[in-house]
Amino acid sequence: MRRPFALLCAALAVAATPPSSAQAQDDAFTFAAGGDMIGPYHPWPAPDDAGFTQVAALFRGADLGFANQEGSIFDLERFTGFPAAENGGGTPLQRAGAARTMRAMGLSVVSKANNHATDWGSDGLVATLHTLAAAGLAQAGAGLDLDGARAPAFLPTAHGLVGVVDAASTFPPMAVAGPAITRHGLTSQPRPGLNPLHVHEVRLLPPDQLQVLRTLAGAAGIWNGGSLRISDQLFRAASAPGFAWEMDPADETAILSAIRAARARARFVLFGVHAHETAGGDDPSPPPDFEPMALHRADEAPSPNDPEPAAFEPALFHAAIDAGADAVVRTGPHVLGGIELYRGRPIFYSLGSLFFDFGGRRSYTNAYGEVMQFPPELFETVVPVSTFSGRTLQEIRLHPMQIDAEAGPGGGMPHPADPAQALRILARLQRLSARFGTRITIENGVGVIRPAAR
Repeated sequence: MRRPFALLCAALAVAATPPSSAQAQDDAFTFAAGGDMIGPYHPWPAPDDAGFTQVAALFRGADLGFANQEGSIFDLERFTGFPAAENGGGTPLQRAGAARTMRAMGLSVVSKANNHATDWGSDGLVATLHTLAAAGLAQAGAGLDLDGARAPAFLPTAHGLVGVVDAASTFPPMAVAGPAITRHGLTSQPRPGLNPLHVHEVRLLPPDQLQVLRTLAGAAGIWNGGSLRISDQLFRAASAPGFAWEMDPADETAILSAIRAARARARFVLFGVHAHETAGGDDPSPPPDFEPMALHRADEAPSPNDPEPAAFEPALFHAAIDAGADAVVRTGPHVLGGIELYRGRPIFYSLGSLFFDFGGRRSYTNAYGEVMQFPPELFETVVPVSTFSGRTLQEIRLHPMQIDAEAGPGGGMPHPADPAQALRILARLQRLSARFGTRITIENGVGVIRPAAR
């Protein structure tokens, strides 16, 4: 085993060691969450950035601070690996010092199961895991093998042990962690990667239309047990046209088992999932010629800015809470989604981005030539701070944030929204959450959810 690999194993093992049973624990617990961290790619924070200081205070004041870390974190001049042929739409990279800054701003754990986890190959993921561990920043959702990627991350806090399970339904095929392989009496190292939740969309067609499609597809269609597969798309007969989502049963079982394992040891359990899939079906950035559909979908799903979740997501999130999760955070969409209280526990369907740094640009051309536009909503978010007594949710306070869309020392970074914009952000979140029966009041420019107010 190579020495850096062994050192990383040791670092991760230490990070996962639970505190002793004698650790002090009381009923109070606070949880602050952020969405995707895309950058920033410049030195941060600026010493005089009072707005960002207010954001960081929300995370530093919580027992658990969580966000999704997109891209890789390592110093390229020390990297001996290679960029991957498959990526999540680009190869974002931050210098190693960014991990220390994230830890200093109050983040205690980040999710690493996302479509950018292996942009720099397995070596890039291992380098990133090493960087995070060296900075004292825990991660969940990725590991040195599949068991490690699926396992809960355990974090000691002043108010008890926390368990975090993380997975992704949006990722390039190569990003999945795997076991070791034995050949010629020798065993390889396992494959580092992420914890996968394989999903697919099934298009439903009336039987006569399905037969016509089967005929038209010819050799391009694969007929198997009543299902027609054309490339990565499945079609089945139904009484009316529509579509449905299906999760791989083995992946779902593994995720729920990990949540149960976390529940058996931790006083607070968080489930995070990186899922770009939405309820919409329109593709605003069709794939260019020769781009494989698997990679196209690893970058963005159809209707990426649709705030309504794909049908499999509420089902999974409810099952996660039934299995023992105290909160669920979905990352991936760059716009806000609604908030649901299920069995008194919060589900954040999307928090948009916590950082969104594109150097002042309002569009982006990815590695495959797709052009993505950035509407104003992509630069608006909230930071929810949830307060629990024991396992009972007492209150969620939703702090509206504006992300600086310009180039400069604060570019891509969040700041408290001005009063008028704060009201617009919270009003939109009220509408998005109403479909789940969740009531949000606005008090002094902050959204408030109290379970009794449902």
